[in-house]
Amino acid sequence: MKSKVSDILHSAPLRRVPKKIHPMLCTLLDAPFDKKGWIFEIKWDGFRALATVQKDKVSLYSRNFTSFNQKFPKIIEALKSLDVDAIFDGEIVALDNKGVSQFQLIQNYKTSPSQKIVYCIFDILYLNGHDLRTLPLLQRKAILETILPKSSSLLRYSKHITEKGVSFFKKAEAKHLEGIIGKDASSSYQTHRSKDWVKIKTKMGQEVVVCGFTKPRNSRTKFGALLVGVYEKGKLRYVGHVGGGFSTESLDAVYLKLKPLIQSKCPFSIPPKGNMPVTWVKPKLLAEVSFSNWTKDGMMRQPIFKGLRSDKKSKQVRKENPLPKEAVNKKKETQDFFTHKDKIFWPKEGYTKGDVLAYYTQIAPYILPYLKDRPMILHRQPNGIVEEGFYQKNVEQKLPKWIKTAVVKHTNRKVNYILVNDLKTLQYVVNLGCIEMHPLNSRIGHLNKPDYFVLDLDPSGADFKHVVEVAKTAHEILEKIGLKSYCKTSGSKGLHIYVPLAAKYSFAIVKEFVSQVALLIHEKLPKTTSLERVPAKRKGKVYIDYLQNNPGQAVAAPYSLRARPHAPIATPLDWKEVKSTLSILDFTLETIFKRIKKKKDPFKPILGRGGNLHKSLLLIEKLK
Repeated sequence: MKSKVSDILHSAPLRRVPKKIHPMLCTLLDAPFDKKGWIFEIKWDGFRALATVQKDKVSLYSRNFTSFNQKFPKIIEALKSLDVDAIFDGEIVALDNKGVSQFQLIQNYKTSPSQKIVYCIFDILYLNGHDLRTLPLLQRKAILETILPKSSSLLRYSKHITEKGVSFFKKAEAKHLEGIIGKDASSSYQTHRSKDWVKIKTKMGQEVVVCGFTKPRNSRTKFGALLVGVYEKGKLRYVGHVGGGFSTESLDAVYLKLKPLIQSKCPFSIPPKGNMPVTWVKPKLLAEVSFSNWTKDGMMRQPIFKGLRSDKKSKQVRKENPLPKEAVNKKKETQDFFTHKDKIFWPKEGYTKGDVLAYYTQIAPYILPYLKDRPMILHRQPNGIVEEGFYQKNVEQKLPKWIKTAVVKHTNRKVNYILVNDLKTLQYVVNLGCIEMHPLNSRIGHLNKPDYFVLDLDPSGADFKHVVEVAKTAHEILEKIGLKSYCKTSGSKGLHIYVPLAAKYSFAIVKEFVSQVALLIHEKLPKTTSLERVPAKRKGKVYIDYLQNNPGQAVAAPYSLRARPHAPIATPLDWKEVKSTLSILDFTLETIFKRIKKKKDPFKPILGRGGNLHKSLLLIEKLK
C-alpha cells in the first residue's frame, strides 16, 4: 500500500506550500442517488476548516480565513505531531455521547472545554513538496489515510462508501445525522463550488443574517425572537422570526453579542410587518437554523436556532436552492457554460461571480459599443479579487464557434485575441474569471490607428483633489488647442481623459502629440504633477501617463467593473462632475444603475468625429 501511495505522490507536481486556499464547496441537491464512480461520506455538522502544517507550525482557518488556532489549541498540537508539510481539508465537530456531531455543542466549546472535539479530515491538498489538487479524489484519500494516525482521538480520517448513496442517506436519517456528501471519485480539488461534490440534507437548514430581535414574553429573558434574513441582489430580505431552540445559556450568549450592534435603522430593504416592537441591529451576526420548509412567499416555517457561525461573512448568506438530483447525471458538454456562479469574488462585500455576470449582462448595452471589434486583453481572476490572477492575450484554447477572434501581428509574434462583440461573448469571458474589461485603443481594420488617445492620471500617493485639478487643467488646455475631451473615473485610483481621433492618425503620431500635451499640463502644474516613469521618483505627485497610447496598450473600458474593494466601476462623467468632492467610490456595483437611469451616457462622442491634430499642433506651438 505504501509503495502504491509513494507512486501516486510522485505523479503530483512539485510546488512550494501554497498560501491559504479557498475550499472546494458542495452543490445542494434535493434527494440522494446511487451512481457508479461516486463515493459518499457523512456530512459533518461543525466548522469547515483547512489546516496548513509545516512541521511545528500550523495554521488552522475557516473558509473565510478566520483563524481557529486560539479556539482549538488541542487540534493544533495534534497536527504538529504529524511531522509533515501538508494542507488538510475537513470539519471541526463536537460529538455527543452517541458519536453524532452537533453544531449546538461546538458553540459551547469555550465554556465547556471537556467537550469531545474532533477534526474530521476528508481531503489532503498538499504533501511534502507535492501539490495534490490535480490528483483524483480517491488517490488523495489513499494518501491521506496513510498520513493520519489511527490512534488519535483528535484527528479522524473521514471514511466513505461507494456508489450506494440512497441506502447511506437512509442510515443517516435513522441516526439523525445532518446529511451526506456525494463526491465524484475522479474529481480534482477545485477552489470553488462544484457539482463534482454535492450535499443532501436530512432536514432543511439555512444560514441567516440576524437583523433584529423582539422583547421577551412570559418567563423568557433577554429577547423573544430573532428577525433574520438573507441577501438577494445585494439587499437583505426578511425570511422569518426565530424563537425556538434557545437555552438560557444561548439566550445570554447571543444577547451579549446583539447589544453592541443595536441601531435605529431597519437593515431589511422592505421592513417586515408585525405586531411586536423590534430592536434593530447591524447585520453582522450569522446564525444557523433548521426549519420544516419554505412557504410560498419565501418564509421559513418553524425555524429552530442551532447556533451562531463565525466562519463566514454575513454578506455571503444567500438562500440555498437545491438542484434536482438529476443535475449530476447531465453531461458536461450539455451544461450551461456559466459555472460556479456562487463563488465569492469579493470576500468582504460578499459579491459572487454570479453578481459579476449579472452586472455585465445588465450593463451590456452600455459597454459593448466600447468593446466591439477591439482585441481584448483578458485579466483572469478565477479566485476573485484576493488574488492577482493573470493576463492572457493569446487565446490558444478551443473556443465556441460563435466567438470571433482576431490575429494581430506584433513585433516578434502573432497573437490571437478574443473580440467581445456581443452579450454572449461578454458573458463567456466573465465566466473565464474576467472581472475587468481591457480592450485595445484600436479596432480591427485599422489596428495601427487608435480611435482615441488617453491621458491616464495616476495619483501616485497624491491627494485625489490634485488629480481633479490636473484633469480640469488638461480639459482647459485641450479646449484651447481645439480638442474635445471626455473624462471617466478609472475605477481604481485616478481619472482617464479621452480625446476622439476617428482612427485618422498612426500610433506614432498620436504618441508624439500626446507627449506634448502632457508636457504642457506638467509645465502648468509642476509642483503637483510628474512625467517620471519610475514610481519612486514621482511619489506624492500625479503621474500624467501618456504611454498608454503605444500599440497593444489597453485601459479599463468605460463601465468596466474593477477588481478592488467595494467593486467600483470605471464611470464616464460630465465635466461639471469633475470637482473636489468627486470620489472613485461614488460609482460602484451598488450605485451604478441608479445613475444610468437618470443620466445618458456622456462618453458616446469618443467613438464619433475626431479632432484635427495638425491644427492642434500649431496651437500648441502658440501656447509654448
